[in-house]
Order: sequence, then C-alpha cells, then structure tokens
Amino acid sequence: MHAQQEPAEIVQVLPTSTDHSQASIDISFDASNDDVNENLKLQHERVAKIVKSGDLNSLQRFGGVNGIAQALRTDSYKGIPGDEKDLCSRRHIDNNHAPVAQCFLKVLLRCCNSSVIFFLSVSAVLSIGFGIDEKGLRTGWYEGCIIALGIIMLVVLSSIREFLNEKQNKKQKRSHSQVRIDVLRGGNWQKISISDVVLGDIVGLRRGYEVPGDGLFISGGNLKLDDGSKTTTIDERNPFIYYGSKVINGDGCMLVTSVGMDTALGEMMSQVTNEPAGKITFLPAQIDKLSITTQIIGLSISILILVVLFLRFKFGKEHDHHDSEAPEIKGKSISIQVFGDFISLKQSGSVNVLTTSLTLLVVGFAEGVPFIVTLAIIYWNKKALCDKGYVKESLACVGMGSVTTICTGKTGGLTLGTEVVEVLLIDEQVISEETVIDTSVVEALCNGISALGSSIGNPFLPWATSKLGLEQEILKESCTIIDSKEIGSWKEGSRVLMRRDIDEESHMYCLHWSGSAKTIIAMSSRYYDCKGTVKILDENKRSAFHQNIQHMQSKNLKTVAFAYKMVDNYPNFEGDNSLILIGLIGLKHICPVETRKAVKAFIDADVNMILISEDDVSELKDIGLEFGLLNGQERQVVDGEEFRNLCDEERKVMVENIRVIGNCLPCDKLLLVQCLKQNGQRVAMVGTRTNDIPALKEANLGIAMGIGSSELAKECSDIVVSVEDFNSLVTILSYGRCAYNNINKYIQFEITMFVAWLLVTTTTTAVFGDAPITTIQWFWANMIVSIPCGLTLLTEQPQMDNKPPLIRKTDPLITKSKWRNVITQALFQATILVSFQLKGQAILGINSKVCKTMIFNIFVLFQVFNLFNTTRKPNLLEGIYWNLWFRVAVDVILLLQLAFIEIAHKLVGNAKLNGEQWGICVLIGMLSFLFDFAAKSISTLFKYWCLTGSHIDSVGMTHSE
Repeated sequence: MHAQQEPAEIVQVLPTSTDHSQASIDISFDASNDDVNENLKLQHERVAKIVKSGDLNSLQRFGGVNGIAQALRTDSYKGIPGDEKDLCSRRHIDNNHAPVAQCFLKVLLRCCNSSVIFFLSVSAVLSIGFGIDEKGLRTGWYEGCIIALGIIMLVVLSSIREFLNEKQNKKQKRSHSQVRIDVLRGGNWQKISISDVVLGDIVGLRRGYEVPGDGLFISGGNLKLDDGSKTTTIDERNPFIYYGSKVINGDGCMLVTSVGMDTALGEMMSQVTNEPAGKITFLPAQIDKLSITTQIIGLSISILILVVLFLRFKFGKEHDHHDSEAPEIKGKSISIQVFGDFISLKQSGSVNVLTTSLTLLVVGFAEGVPFIVTLAIIYWNKKALCDKGYVKESLACVGMGSVTTICTGKTGGLTLGTEVVEVLLIDEQVISEETVIDTSVVEALCNGISALGSSIGNPFLPWATSKLGLEQEILKESCTIIDSKEIGSWKEGSRVLMRRDIDEESHMYCLHWSGSAKTIIAMSSRYYDCKGTVKILDENKRSAFHQNIQHMQSKNLKTVAFAYKMVDNYPNFEGDNSLILIGLIGLKHICPVETRKAVKAFIDADVNMILISEDDVSELKDIGLEFGLLNGQERQVVDGEEFRNLCDEERKVMVENIRVIGNCLPCDKLLLVQCLKQNGQRVAMVGTRTNDIPALKEANLGIAMGIGSSELAKECSDIVVSVEDFNSLVTILSYGRCAYNNINKYIQFEITMFVAWLLVTTTTTAVFGDAPITTIQWFWANMIVSIPCGLTLLTEQPQMDNKPPLIRKTDPLITKSKWRNVITQALFQATILVSFQLKGQAILGINSKVCKTMIFNIFVLFQVFNLFNTTRKPNLLEGIYWNLWFRVAVDVILLLQLAFIEIAHKLVGNAKLNGEQWGICVLIGMLSFLFDFAAKSISTLFKYWCLTGSHIDSVGMTHSE
C-alpha cells in the first residue's frame, strides 16, 4: 500500500488540548504483553461507551479528543504507526478475523465424504472386478462403469454447485469491502479498503463517503451526516460520529474509536437472532429431505449389491460345477444362485438393470431436480424483478411467496401520495379566490413558506407560487437565513431566523415559526385579520381557532399554522409566547391509486401489513385508515414507547392485531420483527436506512427499496429493488408463490415417474425374469421427459387462486393428498404395464421384442398424459392453449421418442412400431389422464356426499329431538 500526499480538503492536525490533567490514561507499557492488551481492551471499552452514549461531559473529563487519541495510541499529526505489528495488535483487540475461503478441491473432498458415495464406489469397483471375472473383459465392465459414471456426476455436479454458491456469497460479502477511503498512517495519507480500518485510525471524510466506524470529529468544515433517520451537523459541540452514516456535505477528519460489532450499530446487531441457513424459505430443506430419502434408498440398494456380489463371487463357481446340487452354508442347503438372481434381479449374460438404473435414480433426483429447480428460480427471479433490482440470495423471490406479514415504513417504497392545500383560514375567514387579503399578510405568509425551503416535504410551495404569487428566487436573494431548527420535524415545529435586506441597517430580524396548529397557537399572543390588522388573541378567540381546527380535522385535514415576529439581535427562543399568528392551512392527503391497489392486493392475499414510522401516531392512523389497513379492531394503532415497555407475553398477544406503530425507534422495529417470528409469522421487512439494518437482518426476508437506500441497508438485504414502487412487491409475491407451487408440481411429477418405473421394473423382473425397460431406455425416458416437462411445469404463469405455500418447517413439501395422487397414479401405470407384459403378446399377436418396445413407449406416453393431470385447470384447455411451453414439450417428447425407436431399431435391433401399434400405445397412454380425472371426481363426490350426509343426519337428529 503506497503512501499518498495529504488531500487538500482534509486537515490532519488534531486540536491541541491545554489541559491533560484529567485524561484517564492508565496503560503501563512496562507490564507484559498480555497485561498491555488487557489494559488496551478495557480502555477501548471505556472510550467506546463514551462515544456510544454521546456523553460530552465524560469526553471532556477524559481529556477531550486528544485524551482519546492518546488512549488509543494515535499520534496527533501522524496517525497510527501502520506497521504490520501495530495493525495485528489492533485487529487482535477488536477480534477482526477475515474468513478463509475454501478452494474447489476442499469442496470436492467434502462432497466425497458421504456414506452413499462410499458404498456406491465399493459397488462400482466390485462390479467391475466380478463382472470381468464372470463375463469376460469385453462386457463384464459395463455394470460397474455405469455406476462409476453416476458417482462422478453426483460428486462433480454437487461440488460445482456448492463452490459457485460459496463464491457468490463471498463476492457479495466483498462488495462493501471494496469501498476505499483515506486514512492517515505513519504521517502519510493512504487509500485502504473500508473493512481494513482499525481502532485509532484517523479517517478523512468527504462528500459521499460512508463512516467506517464510531468515532469523534477532529477537524473540518460544514460537515453534515445522514445517519438514516435525520441529518446531523458535526462540529466541536457535537463531535460524535456513528458507523453507517453518510457524508452529505462538507469534509473533515474523524478519529475511529470502535469498529465492527463494537459500534453502536454493531451492539444493536448483536440482538439479532442468529438463524441457520434457510431463513428465507424452507424449500431447500424440503428438497434435501427428499434427496436424503433417495440417497437412503440408494444406500440400501448399494449394501444389497455388496451382499449379492459377495455371494456371487464366493459361491458362483461352485454352483457351476454342481448344477444339480446346492452348496451348503453352515449345514443348511440353500440355492445360492437362485437367491442371488432373485435379489440382484439379474439374468445370465445381461446388464443388471435394477442396479444401474437405481444408481441413475440417485444421481437424477439428487442432482437433476436441484438443477432444474435452479434454472426455474433464475427464470422467476428475472421475471419478478424485470431489471428493476437484484437478489442477494437466489431463493429470495420464492421466499417472498411464504411471507405472511410485511413491515414497511413511509420511506420503504410505500408511496403515501402527496399533500395539497385544501383550505386557508386567516382570522376565522375561509379564503377563496375572490377574497381580498392585505399585502402585509400575504408577504408574511410567503416569507414563512419560503423559509421552510424547497424540500420534498414542503407541500406549500407549489400552492403559494400559483395562488399567492410567491417568487422563491427573489426571496432567496433579498433574505438571508441566520439560524434554523426543527423541533422533531417541521410538521411539529420549525423555527427560522432570517434577515431581510431592507432591515439590515436597523439590525432587525424576522423569526418565523410553522408547525402543528395547536402548538403554534399556544405560542401566539396576537393574530392577523385579512385587512392586515394585528389583534389581541384572547381566550375566546383561542377557543374559536381550536373549534376551526377540530372542524378541519373532522374532514381528515391536517392543520398547520404559520406565525412570526420581528426581533433584534439573537433573542432567547425558549418559552417565546409572543408570536403573531398569520393563518391556518388545512392539508389534504391524496392517496395514489396504484399504492392503494397494491395494499389491497396484499390484504386479499392474506398478507398482513404493518406501517411503522417515527411520525406521530395520529398522523399514521389517518394514513392507515386511508389505505384500509385498519378495520376498527382494538389495539391496531400503537405508540412505539408503549409497545417497547410491555412485557414479553403482553407484547406477543398485542402484536397479532397491530397494523400501525408510530414514534418507532430502530429497537422497536427489531422487537416487532422478533415478536412476529415468535408467533409463527414469516416476516418481510422493507427498509432503506442504516437504522433499519437490525430489523432487515432479523426478518425472514429483508428488502431494500429505492435508489436512496444506504449501501449498508442494501448489503444486509436479500432483495434490492431500485424503484420506489410498492406494486413491484406484489409482483414478487405473486411470482414467488407461483414458483413455489410450480416446483412442488414438478417434484410430484418426478416422484410419480420414479415410483412407477421402480414398480414396473421390480415386478416384471421378479415375475418374468426380465425387465421390459432397459437401463438405456430408462435413462432416455428420464432425460426427454424430465427436462421438457420440467420447463413446462416450472414456467406456468401466476394464477389468482395461488395459495400461500408452507410456513412451518414441519409442513411437508408433498402433502398427504399429493402422496395419494402419486401412489394411485404410479400403481395404475404399473398395473397396466405389467398386465400388458403378461397378456399383450397373446391379445395383439405380437412377439416379445414388439411387446417390450410398446411397454417402453406406453411408459413414456403415460408421463406425457400425466403432464395433463399436473397442469390441469378447471377448464382443461385453458392451461394447454395459453402455455406455449406445454405444446412445445409434448411435441418435443413425441418427436424424440419416435426418433429413438427408429434409431434403436436400426442400431441394436429393437422392434419397430407400425401406425396401428402407435395408435394402441397412445390410447393406452390416455388412460392415465382418464384415470386421474375419474379418481379425483369420485373423491370430490365422496367428500360432498360425506358433508351432505352429516348435515342431513344432524338435521334429522335435531328434528327427532
């Protein structure tokens, strides 16, 4: 890291302290290294506590900024030494340990460390050895090599997927670390990564920089920071700077007193519940359960293969020499060859179909399903966001489909609309376009409105410009702002001290106040009428003004008052009750139609919405009523302080009914999310500010919305939406639920095919001694069916009747009713195919080759028509006609299947099917669809009959009684 010249804008000299007698520096460097480190740690804790609490008196008693610098071993002019030994000691004190990335080889070895891989590997080696010994070198290695190929695919594909996921996560974690800032080390300014800042560093701050840790202001000018909730001016009177703030104006230097989890934000982050992986959605866990079940089956079959191979090797040759005699084991006569053939389901001179096919099943389901699901998730992520954002976690959009509660603030994408001036009252007179107002009153009101500035939060400027003739630029040139202060916010009370050019010689100033009407009236002793006459504000008049305020509030108007007075020099503003009331303005809130529709869409989807803000409860209540969040139930609007002070049990009961929380602090947001999760809710938190980070991390799904979101908020979120459009969240919710349901249907389809094949192959081989579907045919069917059908099922568009997916980890991915559909469909397919194997040749007059080819063809067509069952809507043709992928999938499967049968006929001598045989296969394949339709219709009628019968019985019993 090379040294740089000091930036011209940054001053590196610490202010000198005239008195260090009170500095609390008690480190003895004569002690051992352990003692020194312990003393440094204690000293650091004291310094961090002072900064976190913002205690200016304690800071002065410590010796000011110079005392803190000496305690942190920072030179006033050169910064920290910056050598490797010094940096290591400072990192050791703060426990900053960089994570060690794993290479691909380690990931590969970790994936190989599996019992399934071990037993399959042993099976592959023994199969190759025993196969060559039994059948010769030419064909004996087929079986073992197919198993070995499956093992390689299983290990390599899973390793690549894990490695890419880890690489992506590491890349996301490094994104914030790549931000570079200026630090003073060894007397030179250096550019370092923001993550390399250590305790005691002197950091240069410029506009747009992020504050890398908690610290103290050293020097600079006009330094203003945005800490996520408000803009703060930093100077000697307010030297405390906090991690996560952003420099919005000015430049300067700061002394870093704590970093990472030792900061004020880090202390709040320590309260966040550390959840295991999968907090966004339970889908990976559910898929893993199915994969583990498949692997257990593979493990069991692998052990069985080992036993069979051992028996075949030990007793096979002995059986060849004694065909008429069975060998004896421990005195018992057992036909080992018959036993081995039955267990391994193997014919002499043929490839073990069940063994190799089961290996392909393990590989296909353990890696094939996650691969297709991953493609679908990538597709739905792009579809949901439409280039308006990005996801930090691939399953974030699917996780949005599981959300039951959304917490959002007024700056979290929920566009609350605009406020417009509805009515103006001067004295008690409602001002209309025909009303004549004295020039002095108009000028005083325009000056007060102009003093608020041209920020987005000032709705009076457009109205005053068009109705009162306000000329903002002219007023800026003729007036100078001397001092300004917001009491909470300008809506509560805003004070501006300004001087007009015409009053410069008389040293007079205009003190303007604006804010809540009741507050401003209480501070006023006189008032204007329309003629410009100043009158005394007596009790009767105050009562009349309050009645007007209540009347406006009854019409859902927000009342704001403007007042002013002329003062000399810099008066004491506290307790000032001598203002002149100019007028009252009623603001009407206009709600955007799009936002109202978005909120209604969430409510219709059974997703609760909670509005949280630092604003007053009464203001938020009006907004909640306007958006339809409140329905008259008790305890739906809560003050943040009240919610905070409740005990845990009371808070858990209350949180179920809360829809609006006002006067909300960052700790209240975190507490709210934790309570909702404890009650079993799946929570999405929408935030933009740095102080939203703990709640974003705690929520099941964190969403940063808008281009104004802080970088830290984006880094801690799972979804980043670049536009402040709440409708985009409705789209993500819809696509998330759709993606989950599509994945569910795809897995159900795959399981049906696997179970049907397993039943057919096991039954026919055990009964007839031969499997009608060979390993190559099974592999082909699995490939041409799974990929096109998977794309068809996974790209089905959202439907209005999509229900929320599973919420709890205990909810199964495949429900009992779906398992019933899987088993009945698989049993039906197996029954038809086994019956065809038994009677097909006799009925149709065909040979065994044609029979096997037709069975394989019918099996594939069964899966095609089962696709109709899976995608079927109330109107059968609805999903088929409008889904292009469905038509493409059916056409592709039929064409590939036709080509495969023709190629297999020419290459390996399989039977070729004529048109009549193809027609028979199609008709039998259609039975899959008809059977499913009949089964579901009977089930529906049976449920209806049960409900109707129980209703009749209850009515009859009541009548009898």
